[in-house]
Amino acid sequence: MRVYAALTLLLAARAAAEPVERREIRSVDEFRRLVQTSQRCFLVEFFSGMCGYCQEFEPTWLELAKTTTRLEPARVNIDMPGGLAVAELVGVINEGIPAVVLFNQRRTDSHQTLMAGELEELPKLLRRVYKATKGQYLSTDAEGFFLRAS
Repeated sequence: MRVYAALTLLLAARAAAEPVERREIRSVDEFRRLVQTSQRCFLVEFFSGMCGYCQEFEPTWLELAKTTTRLEPARVNIDMPGGLAVAELVGVINEGIPAVVLFNQRRTDSHQTLMAGELEELPKLLRRVYKATKGQYLSTDAEGFFLRAS
């Protein structure tokens, strides 16, 4: 548990020094080009601007994206026609929003939903990210991002 606490503090300190890029995926083509063809692991939030839970979750998402510095963060707004198509392609629309999804396998149809439909606190989400990535990613790219597992 001490290792987890130290890791969390280290990641938080590193995240505080770097701005979070607010990358928003707007189409299936962009999703395929960015997420499915990348060797990096992506952490993607699916949300709606009209959803009260999504609005409530936004500060937690921003902190999660800042803290998980070895994962590429991105967002998909399902209010946009292209965003809804991405959510349908991934299957998240049936799971509920807001949703946080980890794309960590080389298979393009594979993902791990860390949260869907119900809000989770940041520590619980960090534990889920840690559990989903622990011991699986021995390699990183030159910038320190996790590379997808085989």
